[in-house]
Amino acid sequence: MSLEKPNYQWYAIYTRANAEKKLFDNLKENNIECYLPTRKVLKAWSDRKKWIEQPLFRCYIFVKVSYKEFFTALNTAGVVCYVSFGGKAQAIPESQINNIRTFLEQCDREVTVSYERIQKGESVEVLSGSLQGVKGEVINICGQSRLLIRIDSMNCSLYANISREEVRLLEEKVGQKELQMAKSAIS
Repeated sequence: MSLEKPNYQWYAIYTRANAEKKLFDNLKENNIECYLPTRKVLKAWSDRKKWIEQPLFRCYIFVKVSYKEFFTALNTAGVVCYVSFGGKAQAIPESQINNIRTFLEQCDREVTVSYERIQKGESVEVLSGSLQGVKGEVINICGQSRLLIRIDSMNCSLYANISREEVRLLEEKVGQKELQMAKSAIS
């Protein structure tokens, strides 16, 4: 009889409101690998302004667990549930977690999270600058190119302004107009 090694995968956990940092500490105490992406935000009060760290995704934290730690993480104070589809917890590819880490570690620009559904564009890789090596999708907004790191399992996107000279296309997609022109030329 052979023993199988546990298969560790990343999952997103939905937390109670404003419980992300406390939950992060509790998971660490239980020796569960977790990741809480944060961003610096300038908070303004009537008498002062201060830079504070806020979770990038409100009410979410990422955990890397196997079947052994799955329920330990779920039963930790502050957890509501795993992000799931069709009644099953949705695993997140490690590459997406690594992309978020790289994006936040190397990004010297303000990071914004968008939950609106963004249409797919060209796939690119950043060639230079603080985001070198990050892959994503490009959309054009107000004449600027924006690099998107899509997190499909959470139905949201990260994006940052980036110049066209800093990226190269990974695969070229044929636009609708070129496709229609090609079809009419064949007919």
